[in-house]
Amino acid sequence: MKRLFAAVMTVFMLLSAAGSYSEEIRDSSVYSYDFDIGFHLNTEGFPPRVRSHIRGYSDLLDVLGLKGNLTWSDENGSLDLELNIIPMTNPSAGISMHFFGIPEHICMSSSLLGDETIWFQNYVLMEFALKSWNNLHLPLQYLALLFPYVTENAFQNLVANWTETIGRITGNQNIPKEKIKKVTDLWTGTLQEDQRLIYWITGLSVLSEDHMILENEINKLPEYLLKNVSGNHDITVQDDNGEIVLTNHENQVLYRESAGGNSWSFTLPVTDNGYIPRLSCTSASSGGFRDIAINGSYHMADEEIDAGRDSEGQPASLLDFSLDVRNLPEKWPAESSFSVDLNVFGSVLPNFDVIMKGETKENGEFSISVYDQSDNTAGTNCILTCSGSIIPVAPGKVPEYNAAELTKHLNVFSVNDKTVSEFSRIIRRPLITGIMNLLEEIPASACQSVMDDLEEYGLVNLLLGEE
Repeated sequence: MKRLFAAVMTVFMLLSAAGSYSEEIRDSSVYSYDFDIGFHLNTEGFPPRVRSHIRGYSDLLDVLGLKGNLTWSDENGSLDLELNIIPMTNPSAGISMHFFGIPEHICMSSSLLGDETIWFQNYVLMEFALKSWNNLHLPLQYLALLFPYVTENAFQNLVANWTETIGRITGNQNIPKEKIKKVTDLWTGTLQEDQRLIYWITGLSVLSEDHMILENEINKLPEYLLKNVSGNHDITVQDDNGEIVLTNHENQVLYRESAGGNSWSFTLPVTDNGYIPRLSCTSASSGGFRDIAINGSYHMADEEIDAGRDSEGQPASLLDFSLDVRNLPEKWPAESSFSVDLNVFGSVLPNFDVIMKGETKENGEFSISVYDQSDNTAGTNCILTCSGSIIPVAPGKVPEYNAAELTKHLNVFSVNDKTVSEFSRIIRRPLITGIMNLLEEIPASACQSVMDDLEEYGLVNLLLGEE
């Protein structure tokens, strides 16, 4: 699971990196890329007990490719993704998909759906993922966490509570304790009533036996801000030639931001349960390439705890993570060799340590390999290779999608027996035809691995309508 999670994350990080763009192709705030991508899973990078199962997926990826175009607009938030899953042995048996919409609402049409279009209401994506876990034990919550919109949406009200009360922090000033008290009152209500935030917190830790400890820490955030951070006093803001420093009444530095904002760090007081929250980010640019380092931790103040638990059974670390990016090109395409090292440790999330090594060319070609570093016996085995091309093209006009148009279609996150039955009847012919054409081109080992997982998670019975 950890290695597959790391492999899937690589794909999302690759697609997220499309924000780097060529100045020559840039047209206002619209960006467009043609892509042609292939993947390979290295079975030797996985534990022996699962290699035969993973080999089926490896065989599947070896015969499939992804081709299409991604276009989006920063101005109106609309996006269009033409995605084709193509068997290399017979491209005519491929499956086409068209994703379009805005971050809150994404729709999809496909050759598998005939003339029908389905709607993904991303506002409830985490809620749907948790229902999938509770009913089918599919850990889709981790995929949901990879979508930036899910986290942004979850914390929207908490951020708004702060900005609307405190405002932008600039220059030398004091943040009055009365405003801090108002923020804590607002945060108390948000933590109790905002379902988006509640589902996000649950999704982060639902697989951990320590999820109640994390949820308790987060729910005590208002009290922690008022009592531990500010001590029921004003917070002092100092501006020293652009460097912003926030300190509390005990002169403890809570936050420091460099002039220009290229680096910042939070080092907050210990919580009532003995944890110290820390978060920092540094970013430096040189010669068209950028280095980024992000480090965060939420672990016990007592550094001597190395047994994993303190005397009362609490985990020494709820979450520690580090992201180290080296030599990432600031525009695309570019000639470069870069690396991304990601380490996650603690009792809340699956622990893993992976490094991505990439090569990019000025013609848009690239190759990225993912190595697992968490298992000492595995050394630095490659678990996934992704290669192909991402080429900037002159963008066309992106439609200005709106919620009223997008939400007319079937919401796959909110269906009942009647709507599923009718929808299944409509799409049955194109769905079966498309899948059968694809099955003729993929290895038997891939079919076996997919069927094993469908059966393990109860999806076969679900699709057949059986209990």
